Parts: sequence; C-alpha cells; structure tokens
Amino acid sequence: MLPRRIEALTKTGRRFVAVAAGNGHSLALTEKGHVYGWGHTFANGHGQEQRTPQLVTALAGIRVVLVYAQDSSSCAVTEKSEFYTWGRSLRHAGFHLGHKVTAPQPTPKRVEALSRVKVTAAAICDSHTLVAGEDGVVWGFGQRAALGLGEADAPPGHFVVLPTPILINACGPFHK
Repeated sequence: MLPRRIEALTKTGRRFVAVAAGNGHSLALTEKGHVYGWGHTFANGHGQEQRTPQLVTALAGIRVVLVYAQDSSSCAVTEKSEFYTWGRSLRHAGFHLGHKVTAPQPTPKRVEALSRVKVTAAAICDSHTLVAGEDGVVWGFGQRAALGLGEADAPPGHFVVLPTPILINACGPFHK
C-alpha cells in the first residue's frame, strides 16, 4: 500500500510539525501547539475510539510542544514544561502514567508529582515512563526492572508508582 494524505488533517488548514504513533493510535501536533488524536480508546486522548483525527479537547488552551505515543499510552510536554499522560497499560495496571492509580486514564491529565520539574523530554511505553528535566535529572515511574532501580534505589514493590529520580546529571543542566 502506498502512503497517502490524511484528508481530515489537511482539511484543518493547520501546519503539522510532529507526529507520534502507538499500537493502534496516532497523534499529530500543530505549529500552534494543538494536538489531534485518532485510533483506539484510551490512547488517542478522547476517551473513545476516533476513526478520523480530532482535536484533543482536554489539551485545548494548552500549548503542547512535544507528543509521544507507544503501545496503548501517550504523553505530552507543554510550552510551560508541564507533563501530561493518558492511556492504559495492557500488562502493568497503569502505574506507568504517574497518577498513583491503576485505572486507565482516558484523557490527558497532568502528572502533578512533576509540577516542579521543567520537563524537556520524555518516553512512554506499556511498562514505564522516563522524563528528563531541565536540571539534568531523569525521573522514572512504572515497572521497577525497566527503570534499572535496585532495591535500595526506590520504594519497595514491583512498581514505582510516583516519579522517582533515577539519574542525576553530575555535569549540571542539559543545554539545548
């Protein structure tokens, strides 16, 4: 099959600057920070299946600068360096979303435990999430083994429920 234009995005009249694809869902980011999502429930940002790209209303009025999608989860970083996650885990009960609950998060929700972190980059998958802060600290949450944490490095248990520093950049802040 040959690549073809996604007509629903073309019809918006907006210029798209980034895309992300998960397992059955996709995200597209406009130059003005609007996020469009489509595909399976819980990962597209709408809380229900969307066969055509639609504006993610939970992020309306928030300027997003980065989007990520993987497996059945998604995340975004805003212009103010805030971090949002949504979706579900097929195997790991949703601890990788950073909201201290195991339930799926059908629409974008800010990870409040990172409210004092200026997020510059992130990665999300079905088992864990990593977030880089402007100060050089990398935060992780989700499945302990995937984070590389030993027994003394994090709270006990199979999962790290809230964001935990897992790497500290001894050389100082990241530079853009």
